[in-house]
Amino acid sequence: MITYQVRIQVDIEVEAQWIHWMKSVHVPDVIATGLLTSYHILKPQEENQVYYFHYQFPDQAAFEQYQKDFAPKLKADVQEAFPGRSSATRQLLDWI
Repeated sequence: MITYQVRIQVDIEVEAQWIHWMKSVHVPDVIATGLLTSYHILKPQEENQVYYFHYQFPDQAAFEQYQKDFAPKLKADVQEAFPGRSSATRQLLDWI
């Protein structure tokens, strides 16, 4: 199992609207790919306007399929809905 972690910092002016959209549109679209085993949305207590999205994939092949077939459009959808209002960093985490 691997976790795809996306750390996103969002502008305070759109934060409430953005998190609502992420939970009601974006995450359901990610889940609809059928490639995830689970997900979590986390917010650090000590950081403002920062969110962590943890998407669990069963294996590297499922993640690579997600990256190839779905990620470009999903990323573009976020930028279309909130142009220039957030920035993201991404990394893969192995389960030990």
